[in-house]
Amino acid sequence: MASARRWYFKKRFLIPCVLFVAMAVVLGLAYHEPSEIPLQADRVWGMACLRARDLVIQGHDVHGDVWATRGLWAYRRRSGEPRFVRQFHIPTGFNRYWLMNLSFVRGWTRRVECAEMLTLPDGAVCAVSGGYIWHRPADGGRFVKVLTLRHYGMGVGRGVLPSGLAALADGTVLLGEYFRNDERGSVRVYAGKKGGSEWEVAHEFPPGKVRHVHAIQQDPYGGKVWICTGDEDTEPMIAWTTATAEALHPIGSGSQMWRACQLAFARDALYWGADTGSNSGMRGIYRWDRTRNVVSKLSDATATILYATVLSDGTIVFSSDRESRDVEQDDRTKLWVSMDGRSATAIPCGERVTRGSTGSTSAYARFAYIRLERTQGSKDLYVTCYNVAGCHGDLLVIPSDEIRAMARRLGDQAITVEGAATQGSTRPATRPRND
Repeated sequence: MASARRWYFKKRFLIPCVLFVAMAVVLGLAYHEPSEIPLQADRVWGMACLRARDLVIQGHDVHGDVWATRGLWAYRRRSGEPRFVRQFHIPTGFNRYWLMNLSFVRGWTRRVECAEMLTLPDGAVCAVSGGYIWHRPADGGRFVKVLTLRHYGMGVGRGVLPSGLAALADGTVLLGEYFRNDERGSVRVYAGKKGGSEWEVAHEFPPGKVRHVHAIQQDPYGGKVWICTGDEDTEPMIAWTTATAEALHPIGSGSQMWRACQLAFARDALYWGADTGSNSGMRGIYRWDRTRNVVSKLSDATATILYATVLSDGTIVFSSDRESRDVEQDDRTKLWVSMDGRSATAIPCGERVTRGSTGSTSAYARFAYIRLERTQGSKDLYVTCYNVAGCHGDLLVIPSDEIRAMARRLGDQAITVEGAATQGSTRPATRPRND
């Protein structure tokens, strides 16, 4: 009897201890990320490329290194290296977003974009995660929380879009608020001085003016700062400002044509795709001539276009998503390529993945898109795929030669509209000042 009682008490303590250790091991394995993530040769969408599993592209730094994130870990690829190497961990604070550290949680929620980050010329880091802005000094010390976002969380919004965070040449970091804003409250642009260590409100849109900020980017030709807003017809705007972001000078606003999420810069023009699912004829890719102050439409599009970039050889690339909108003709994402700045060719990419074998599209599986890097001028195209069949969450490096060759083969599908200004805008482009 005494022996049975001893075994009973052992089981009461032994079994919980074993379960605790097992859970700790599982959580440790899920939290830990590898020190290196290799780039492996692959072929995707008919083009040769390199693939790195489960990495979100961020952008290039001034030294030519490429930065990406897996969960809340930052990785760097030095020029020419066949791998990304783990660098540091981005905090979230003590909240539920810490769970994004766990790979099985990210897999279950299919959430790959857990943090946005910039590396500054002096080596400092500015990151957004868990509803906060974090700053890491150039000497590699600990991250410090420097600003709490006003609007962040489930049912509220993600705080900032990838293109809504920009590092300027003078060391200032700008962030534009992005949240649902159904009530159409005020929207702020924040400025981080001293490399993002000290923050203040640089510009505030009054209630009802815009819904949120889509993009903030510095023009490599002249240094102007460009701001794009959305969403409804009176709210879209493309405007330029200075590093202080105090006064905005729109080149156009007031229709879906001006609803952009990322601009592509050329010496003689700006390019963007319309982030609209309407059937109003505004869907497509646009070019604004810097000298003539004329907007022309390069191509129609059968879906919303989110991202845009220019490669070092002048190739302009856009990506269209899938959002379960009526205007979409299929479930396939696309890259749109312009080699001459006057026409665009669509390259079909992967289809949207829907949850479950029945093909039902739950809220989290509604979107599919191809994320492009925040910076521009790269030799190759860096993308991360979200909810795209065969490459969800993976980073692809596609050489420009492969993209141009595929675009040439599909060139007969291009729709070219040259010279004429686009009709249907509720507000014509206004000539920007040169100061």
